[in-house]
Amino acid sequence: MDFRQLKQLLKYANQNAEEISQMPEVNLSKSSLFMDILRCYFKYHVYAIQYKKEKFWQLSPEQRNEVAKKYQEKNLKNEAWAKDYYENFRFLIKWTAYKYEATAKQQKRRAEAYRRRYNMGDNCFIGHDVIIERHHYLWGTVQIGNNCTIAKHVYIDYSGELFIHDDVALANGVIIETHTHLIEKKGAPPTPGRLEIEKGVKILTRAYIADTCHFIGRYARIGAGTYIRGNVLPYSIMIGNPAKIVGFMYTPEEVAEFEKAIFPESERTDLEKYKQDYKKYYIDRRKEIKSFLQK
Repeated sequence: MDFRQLKQLLKYANQNAEEISQMPEVNLSKSSLFMDILRCYFKYHVYAIQYKKEKFWQLSPEQRNEVAKKYQEKNLKNEAWAKDYYENFRFLIKWTAYKYEATAKQQKRRAEAYRRRYNMGDNCFIGHDVIIERHHYLWGTVQIGNNCTIAKHVYIDYSGELFIHDDVALANGVIIETHTHLIEKKGAPPTPGRLEIEKGVKILTRAYIADTCHFIGRYARIGAGTYIRGNVLPYSIMIGNPAKIVGFMYTPEEVAEFEKAIFPESERTDLEKYKQDYKKYYIDRRKEIKSFLQK
C-alpha cells in the first residue's frame, strides 16, 4: 500500500466511524469503530463505505467472511486499476514535458518510454503533451504499430480497445475517444468500445474521433477539425462537422496497382466493393461535393 492509498483509507475510516458512532442504535465508540474498519480492510478487503452499508460491526466472523466475498474481487481489481492509473499519471507528468523537444536524443528517449508503456512499435515519433490514458475503472487496451507519428497535444483515450496500425499519423491536437456515457440512462456505467485505425491513415489537426467510430480504413485522410461519428471507408477523404466524404485518394484501378506492391493478395481491398463505394460516395455526388466545398 502506498502513501496515497493509506491516506485515503484513514480518511474514510475516520469519516465512517464518526457517522456510525452517532447512530442511535450503536453503542460503540468512534475509536473502536475506526480500528474495526481498518481490521476489516486488511483482513477482508472491505472498504469503509461497505463496512457501513453491511453493518459489519454487528456481524460475526463467519457472517463477515460471507458478506466480504461479494466485494473482495471487485475491490482488488479496482485497486490494481487505480495503481496503474497513478503510475500512468506520474509517467505523463514526466514524459509530456516540453524539455524532451530540445534535441533528437531527448525525443528518442521519450519515444522509447512511450513504446514500452503503451505497447508501441518501432520508429515512432511522439510530440510533447501527448496524453494516453483510460478512465472509469475500464480495463481497455492500446496497441500502436511501427512508423507512427503522434504530434503534440494529441489526446488518446483507451478505456476501450484501440488498435493503431503501421504508418498512421495523428496531427496536432487530435482527440480519440473509445468509451461513452449513456446520459439518457441515469446511473448507467460508462461503456467501452473498440476502434481500429488501419495502415497509412492520416488524421489532421484538431480532428475528433468519437466513440461511435469503430473503424477507419487504410490510407483514409481526415481533414483538420473534422468530427468523425461513424466508420471511415478505406482511401476516403473526409472533412467537416458532421464529416462528409469529399473524395478518394485513388481510383479503383489505382488502388489495385498500389496494393500489389504492399499487401499480399489475401489482404488486399475488395475491389468490387471499393468500386461501388467510389461511385456511390464520389462519382454520383460530385455536384453535391463541389457545392459543399464552395461554402
